[in-house]
Amino acid sequence: MSKKSTEATRQERTAALMKEQARTERRRQLVIVGSVMAVLAVIVGVGLFVMSRADTTSSSTVAASDYGFGVGDPEAPVQVVIYEDFICPACAYFESVTSERLQEAADEGKVYVEYRPFNFLERIGPYSGEAANAFRAVWVLEGEEVAKKFHDELFADQPPEEAPFPDADWLVEKAVAAGADEATVRPAIEDQEYMDWVDAATADASEVRSTPSVYLDGELVQAGNLDDMATKIFDAIG
Repeated sequence: MSKKSTEATRQERTAALMKEQARTERRRQLVIVGSVMAVLAVIVGVGLFVMSRADTTSSSTVAASDYGFGVGDPEAPVQVVIYEDFICPACAYFESVTSERLQEAADEGKVYVEYRPFNFLERIGPYSGEAANAFRAVWVLEGEEVAKKFHDELFADQPPEEAPFPDADWLVEKAVAAGADEATVRPAIEDQEYMDWVDAATADASEVRSTPSVYLDGELVQAGNLDDMATKIFDAIG
């Protein structure tokens, strides 16, 4: 398959996934509306106001987490948090248009970027969790520099979101290409040694409704498309 055909296929997958996530979010909103209507029948006044304020706050701001992979100086003036899934084509596209500039800005002390991979698309198949496990294994066993290269490669050579998915050997090969020692990381990748961490990271991201979800200085970035989202981040960095 030519590079042009591959890119077209990735764009089609990205558009399809974003439409699916939009449908999921609309269904969620309908459920919320129905629940609020029921609550209105029995609760009035201040109690309802507090409930609505709490719901708005939880969906628009991001809390500190133990599951983020940080790049740059944590004291940098701009803070960016990216929730992502290694099988998500929209995440791969966003990575392709932001990774290099974010890394440069982080190296210059302008931004601190925190990547929070989790198993959002478990329904598609096992790769999402297995890739996150492999990333955590490389991070713990080989350090942050190798882990970042591995992270970037998993998106650069992202497989289709359909079976057959890459196996443990493929993940090990990618880890070794990023600089990991095969004998060190293979057992943890094959045995899924860090799946407890993946499960905990996924639970920690339970409020996330789509991937990528991006927060700029603690606030959810709202944009019509991924390019506009990237532009908002770059404008903030300067």
